[in-house]
Amino acid sequence: MKKISWRIVVVMAAIGAAWAFAYFEGGYLAYHIWDATQLLAVITLIQVLFPLHRVRIERHIRPNLATEGDSVTIELRIQANTWWPWAWVAVTDSLPATLHADHDPHFVVALWPKRTVTVRYQLAHVPRGIYTLKAPRIATGDVLGLWEKSRLATNDPMSMIIWPQTTALTHLGHVFQQWAGNTEMSRRISEDTSLLLGIRDYVSGDRLAQIHWRTTARTGQFKVKQFEPTTQPQIRIILDDMQAFQTEREWELAIQIAASLTDVAARYTQPLGFLWVGDGDQRIGIGTGRTHYETILNYLAALPRFHPNSYNSMTFIPDDAIPLWITMRGNHPALSDAGPVIRVGEELDQLEDLSFYLEHRLHRQAYGLSH
Repeated sequence: MKKISWRIVVVMAAIGAAWAFAYFEGGYLAYHIWDATQLLAVITLIQVLFPLHRVRIERHIRPNLATEGDSVTIELRIQANTWWPWAWVAVTDSLPATLHADHDPHFVVALWPKRTVTVRYQLAHVPRGIYTLKAPRIATGDVLGLWEKSRLATNDPMSMIIWPQTTALTHLGHVFQQWAGNTEMSRRISEDTSLLLGIRDYVSGDRLAQIHWRTTARTGQFKVKQFEPTTQPQIRIILDDMQAFQTEREWELAIQIAASLTDVAARYTQPLGFLWVGDGDQRIGIGTGRTHYETILNYLAALPRFHPNSYNSMTFIPDDAIPLWITMRGNHPALSDAGPVIRVGEELDQLEDLSFYLEHRLHRQAYGLSH
């Protein structure tokens, strides 16, 4: 209240001084100063009284889905739906504290009626996570800076998803083999064309390649070959609790390994599930499809940062799929070296070695082969 009163006193004193100078001194200069003072007072009054909710801001994030370490560009489109120009409008975008930014991006622009001003800023080397960007703050005032008003824009909160870093895997590795055999399945199929089950009548939707032409010619009706159905093994990635890792680097490497396996599973339509031991009874069931794989990657992005004092909160591990453990020094009761276990640290200390590890070292561990 004291600041407002002081500013009113200053403005009234300036207007009074300009009027007194014009009245007692006279002349062109004095009257020009008086006219300019009146005009400035009117402009200031309009700027102060005009509603800020007429200023609209659209936020766009590019790319929509980014990977850890990428640069993300955020674009703000500012528009004033008014008939009056704004001498200055300050826009401050609010960044979440988890980004550890030095400061919030701040822009000062001049807005003309019905025109859009676009500003951009870039976030470099963004760590994995799901970040919520709140509404930007808008501020304006008079040209002298005596009055200022601000409010939050009417934007809804926007999420920015940064997936963990991945490495390109050219195959699924021996852990994704049929558990009963040694033939690696590069993609999911419904029938094995090498195993003929019998001949049946043609139905709408059957492929022409399946037609058995000899039987068709003999019977006079279309007949097709029926094959033995085959399925791929169901895999569940099990990420051990934080307590099983010694450093943040090892914890992040384990998450990146899980993301890389999810990425290659998506390319080969491999049925996949995910479970983090430290998340109680929560788990992502076995499934396929783009949405399912993105759900796993989003879950990995949202995993908490490394904290050495975390504790194991899950004792029951479902056995409805082949478990693929990712750990370092894990001692969970359900963990067994008889199955596939990826151990970060001395065995695997960088993401680029994952492809070699899956094909050679992991294969030997899982199937009891010697080095």
